[in-house]
Amino acid sequence: MPLIFFLLPVILFAGSQENDTAMAYSLPDLYRLALLRSEEIQIAENNLDIAEKDKKRARSALLPRLSGFGNYIRYNETNPLQPESAWDYGVKLQQQVTLNGKEWTGYQAALDTIEQREYDLDASTEAYLFNVAAAYYDVVNIKKRVEILKANVRRLEAYKASVIKKLKLEAVPKTDLLRTEAELSGTATELVVAENELAYARATLASLVNLPRDYSIQAPEQPVKSGINGRLPEFIETAQSSRAEIKSVEMALELADANISIKKSDYWPVLSVEAGYTVENADFELLPEEDSSEESLYGALNVEMMIFDWGLRKGTVGQAKAEKQNVRLKLQILNKQIALEVEQAYLKVIAAKEGIIALKDQLKFARANFEAVTLQFELGQADSLDVMDANTLLFNSERELSEAQNMLALSYLSLERAQGIFFKNIKAQYSLYQNAASSKADAELNTGEVNP
Repeated sequence: MPLIFFLLPVILFAGSQENDTAMAYSLPDLYRLALLRSEEIQIAENNLDIAEKDKKRARSALLPRLSGFGNYIRYNETNPLQPESAWDYGVKLQQQVTLNGKEWTGYQAALDTIEQREYDLDASTEAYLFNVAAAYYDVVNIKKRVEILKANVRRLEAYKASVIKKLKLEAVPKTDLLRTEAELSGTATELVVAENELAYARATLASLVNLPRDYSIQAPEQPVKSGINGRLPEFIETAQSSRAEIKSVEMALELADANISIKKSDYWPVLSVEAGYTVENADFELLPEEDSSEESLYGALNVEMMIFDWGLRKGTVGQAKAEKQNVRLKLQILNKQIALEVEQAYLKVIAAKEGIIALKDQLKFARANFEAVTLQFELGQADSLDVMDANTLLFNSERELSEAQNMLALSYLSLERAQGIFFKNIKAQYSLYQNAASSKADAELNTGEVNP
């Protein structure tokens, strides 16, 4: 029964295994597809579009409004003083301004909101692309683990055959065979679990980028980076000047200032100006000679100011100031968090680089040790326990080195992400926007879908 639980997810995800004839996606390919297909990025783009539309709304407050009107009245009773019907029509031009420039402040705030949404779009895009990279390296890492487990199964099967031969010659006790079979069964179970994890990792990546279920991926390129030791202060400074999240909150602080100015405008007079042209006509049934039609031009000026409102304006301005203080505190918290993210990513890179050096030496020793112990076992100078220990050491060394190499590559990307230069570097390295059209065509060809 437990074996069924292990096998069931693999069976369910069997259709998601790699197809040798399917197109192999590199990490840059996945970046390009994510830009075209990500719903989260599209939401951020729509928010930017909403902000741009809001700019038009704010600009309309700076310009006069031109409107037309018309009225018609018919009476059921007539007399010399009341016409049978009357009608009028005209056009008027109206403008209303607050004397402290509230409308202009609102327009500038709309422009700042657009800039803030651009930063939000960059932040969302960078975060999503990093999630794609993390999912990609997760697939690469687990796929390598599966390969290592399969190699371990083959070694154990070969060793089992050797033990069976020696057992027939009564050169080893039966416990050696039992120990080998137990080790082989344990490794086979680990392989099933790893294949299950690989299927889930592949499904996760496919969901992020909308890939076909039988996709395959290309092996990642080994990162070639310059030395980073001792450059932590430089990285933190870069993050504080480049992170889109910080720039967005800084824009929010400017918008909070604008909001205070807008709230304070309630203390200022509002000037309304109106000019128009009207035509009025009245029809008298009893006295047709009294029918009249008049044309007129007019202008009007009105000034209105609130004198006392029982503390409404004071309370509103106080709320706006408190909101600004909250934004300032959020900016301070964000700067601390980002500095901590940079330091964490920096330390991961340092640890991974130093660990890989030691793990390469360990793997070299483990391979030599396994070959030597296997030869000794063939010559009767080592028992099965020595072989199992040597095999376990070799397996762990291969797995740990593979995971460390993938972790180093992802750690470099994590350090770029923490500094806020991850998306910038992607665009510089792979020319995403220049190749977006061709990538979209490739994507539609591979998925059989045509998107507008």
